[in-house]
Amino acid sequence: MVTSKSLDVQTPLSGSELLPSSRSRGYLEMLNLYRVIACAAVVGNHSFIWANMSSNVIGTGFITMLHFSRNAFFFLSGLVICYSQIAHPRSVRAFWRRRYVQLGVPYLAWTGIYLVFTLFMVSFSWGDVWSFLRQNLLEGYSQLYPAFVIFQFYLVFPLLLSLLRSTRRHGLVMAVSLGFALLLGFTLHYPGWFPALTDVWNTLNSVVAWSRDLLTYQEFFVAGALVALHFDEVCAFVSRHYRHIFLAGGAVGALMVLWYAIQVDTGTSLLRASDPYQAEAVIWYFAAIAAIFALSQWCEQRKPEHSGATPRRRPTTTASLAALTGGIWLSHNLFLTSLRAVLGGLGLRASLSWEATVAILFFGTVLISVAFVAVILRTPLKWILGGPVRSEQRAEYEAEPLSGESVFNRREEGR
Repeated sequence: MVTSKSLDVQTPLSGSELLPSSRSRGYLEMLNLYRVIACAAVVGNHSFIWANMSSNVIGTGFITMLHFSRNAFFFLSGLVICYSQIAHPRSVRAFWRRRYVQLGVPYLAWTGIYLVFTLFMVSFSWGDVWSFLRQNLLEGYSQLYPAFVIFQFYLVFPLLLSLLRSTRRHGLVMAVSLGFALLLGFTLHYPGWFPALTDVWNTLNSVVAWSRDLLTYQEFFVAGALVALHFDEVCAFVSRHYRHIFLAGGAVGALMVLWYAIQVDTGTSLLRASDPYQAEAVIWYFAAIAAIFALSQWCEQRKPEHSGATPRRRPTTTASLAALTGGIWLSHNLFLTSLRAVLGGLGLRASLSWEATVAILFFGTVLISVAFVAVILRTPLKWILGGPVRSEQRAEYEAEPLSGESVFNRREEGR
């Protein structure tokens, strides 16, 4: 049962009785590839969007499939936050202070940078500064809005962890979470089916837009937290069923493409057919996340240190790229919109094919972002402009005792 005592701001949020033995590994290196793929998908999705796919069936189809990227990061956030908290318990107050500072400072810094960028690049007067800040600090500028969603998750995470600790019926919790997500998706995409609920959702949307509301993405955070709590079991399952997960992900992806094509063929607008909140898309998002997670684990287990060969002393290319993903997410819109403006200034946007435009935007943004963040990480501004520094997190986890595991051992011994 969740009690006020379980949410005491001075009491560590331990998930000790649910703590699997693999916590001794500390930093989850296997998620490096996951981060890289998800980040590349984010930049790819925005490259298609900024290439103006409003009347392009194929381009909008790519956008429909790449929408999984935001939810992949929400799943990852739920996983690593819960994993870290139960391995290294902190009080509610310490948890909030740590998390809000780690993400909040880069969020504020980049909101300011995008304000200055907008003043120079767009027809924008100083009189609009307050309006810009009021809107974008509360909802998130462009690609920064996931941070606003994650801030909401930080707020309710202590309650969620207490709920998960109070019950073993985690399958039911996930079923309820997914059921709500599907109901919400059907209601938003087919408003005539549930008029009463549609009115409720519209009222909530007037307070916080659905694209910025934790309720829209809660199933991915819940799934991530549950994977963290059952990490050994999940990894063991994935190890036994790699091929099935890959095949299932491909099959669901093919069905999603088919569903998109059917909608377009029957007269549905491209905007509606590519709706990222439709219930059918939720199934695809989970399939894509599962496939990327499985691929990441498959690649991790084939590293030298897992195969018996001499381990590498230097970070792998994947680990190095993963360390840049936070900064790329924060900064890439700056370079993407700048490249788009350059193409327009040179008169190339009208003459280039959409495929060439997308390629230039994607590869150009990736190259510039990677170079920029790699430089930033060598300066005192590394965590302010680049987000949490992975190397420092890794060193911190290795240095800290696994408090959650020791609590678990003591409880087991006392039984």
